[in-house]
Amino acid sequence: MLKLQWLQVHQFRSVKPGTRLLFSPSLNVLLGDHGTGKSTLLDLAAAVVSSDFTPLQQEAFDLEYELAADTGRITVHVRNMPPGAEGASELSMDITVAPRDMAWPLVIHREGQQVRVSREDDTSDVVHERIAPEVGGRLWLVLMSGGIAWVEKTGEGTAAVEPLLAMAREVSAQAELRRFDEGLSHFDQLWQAELRLSRRAEGVLATGAGVASEDLLDGLRKVAAAQWGADRYVLPSQGVPFLHDAARLLGFASAEALLAPLEAQPQGKYETLTLGHLDLCFVTASGQRLSAHQLGYGQKRLVALLHYLAHARAVVIADEVAHALHPRQVRAILDQLAARQALLTSQNPELLDSLTFDSPEQVRSTFVRCSREDGSGRLVWENLSPGAAGDFFTAWRAEPRRVGELLQSKGLW
Repeated sequence: MLKLQWLQVHQFRSVKPGTRLLFSPSLNVLLGDHGTGKSTLLDLAAAVVSSDFTPLQQEAFDLEYELAADTGRITVHVRNMPPGAEGASELSMDITVAPRDMAWPLVIHREGQQVRVSREDDTSDVVHERIAPEVGGRLWLVLMSGGIAWVEKTGEGTAAVEPLLAMAREVSAQAELRRFDEGLSHFDQLWQAELRLSRRAEGVLATGAGVASEDLLDGLRKVAAAQWGADRYVLPSQGVPFLHDAARLLGFASAEALLAPLEAQPQGKYETLTLGHLDLCFVTASGQRLSAHQLGYGQKRLVALLHYLAHARAVVIADEVAHALHPRQVRAILDQLAARQALLTSQNPELLDSLTFDSPEQVRSTFVRCSREDGSGRLVWENLSPGAAGDFFTAWRAEPRRVGELLQSKGLW
């Protein structure tokens, strides 16, 4: 799973130029008062991790970052100038992709609709290719375009760049990753999700639009063939893990997802069906049924967060992750984050107090302090200094106490 290693900001809104942040492969917690850019940093991290800069195409920015996994690393320098008189933004990317199973790194330069590809160890070996305008700032499409261009122009065969294409698919798996906000917007977006079924000889294919997690798609695949043609599709929570977890953590006996047909039409030799009007129904021990719309604020937020986690399988980016949740629910969420990289904010010490540390270096990469520079008002984002991290670690190890209280006593939160 690709995770964010570091991010350097040369230009982005009012962020102090030269900002460079290191990230832990597990939990990363942003510390700071209101108005210090925590949500802005999370939004920027989401654009970087999803490697989709189309939401920022109207803004000027200059960023460098690295994504890495067991399969290799990708280093990117991306710059954008907002639309000029002709109405087109000027986005450029310099990418070095070094898959573990490829003998040499490949360098890809994207400028407008032009892609130039070369081997890192032989800059004279260059391939030029034009890409479609809709590629936009989507890194995975640039990687695939570069790999295919290399194969077509050098004749080396697809096997030469298959590790690169595999990494492009890893990047695409994180597409559409966005910040889970402190309110209920993700919950409200759930009801706009549409799922499309295609019945073929080899089985049923399910794809989603809007907010649709793999949990929903996998559950739908399992029941679609048996329910094809029904007025309503019912997915029991046993086949939808996030819904099963939601029912358990909210104290319900069971739950189910309900979908209704929106459109059915033949498509060649396939039959397709679009489903929508999603509802989530929770059942009490006495048999009473409640729509998710009838749940309380904290219950809705937990349902939405669990659905978000079902989509964000590698990297989680969440604002005020503990907001309106019971401590037992916060612990359950943290258990789900164990194998993922998470960038989180929380003014609730419940999240901070769950943290443990093995070294000053881990302390330094876990916390990002957010503040505003006196006078200029520029946003300042920084890891703890080595000295502050070492002092905190020594105090925490000598006298284990609540992390939130210790951060406040050290003037770090």
